[in-house]
Amino acid sequence: MTEQTVLAITGASRGIGLAMAEHFARKGIRVAGCSRGPSQIAADNYLHTQVDITDDKEVRGWIRGIKKAYGRLDVVVCNAALVPPAALLLNTATETLDAVFRANVNGTYLVCREAAKMMLLQRFGRIITVSSMAVGLHSEGSSLYAASKSAVVEMTKILAKELAPSGITCNVIAPSVYESSAVANLGEAVVAHALGQLTLKRALTIAEICNVIEFYAAPESGCITGQVTHLGLVV
Repeated sequence: MTEQTVLAITGASRGIGLAMAEHFARKGIRVAGCSRGPSQIAADNYLHTQVDITDDKEVRGWIRGIKKAYGRLDVVVCNAALVPPAALLLNTATETLDAVFRANVNGTYLVCREAAKMMLLQRFGRIITVSSMAVGLHSEGSSLYAASKSAVVEMTKILAKELAPSGITCNVIAPSVYESSAVANLGEAVVAHALGQLTLKRALTIAEICNVIEFYAAPESGCITGQVTHLGLVV
């Protein structure tokens, strides 16, 4: 990616999304972030919009705002997600089920849909969704979160087929442990169990995560689509 690249990131006000936005903004890339809250990033090449990604009207407005500001959208990273505290399926409230799927599945779906519309006009684009180590760990207490992230993977693979003729790629990154408030919500036992099952038994750095995003986003990666990259590798 270069200074001419326009990169959109959801959930950019905290956690891994904030770290991504700061990383790419420091590199001079034009970053358009969104979240339900305000941003703490102050940079000329960073544009923040308060958006509820589960509201299709707000998502459409955000994407249109990016087009108005920059004239194009090259890469979108669907990072925003709700990570519930670890809970056995029998102890999971319906309200939690609805909230997690609304944020993680519906929100990702809406952002992919609206971003793809803009990219179709360009005949170019890179859609990158974010899954999780939880999909492969099958840990007790993670059924709700893992199910939502598994849905994101399948959605992305099908979207990759649908958009391939238009020069748009769709890929998934599945980070393992990155120290953030979202991971902390999983609980110490879940995180310790996760680290114990990883090939690389340590937390990831934001540079390592962003390196994979840059790889997927590169013009030379036009033949790579429908793929899932697991960072940390579940055994």
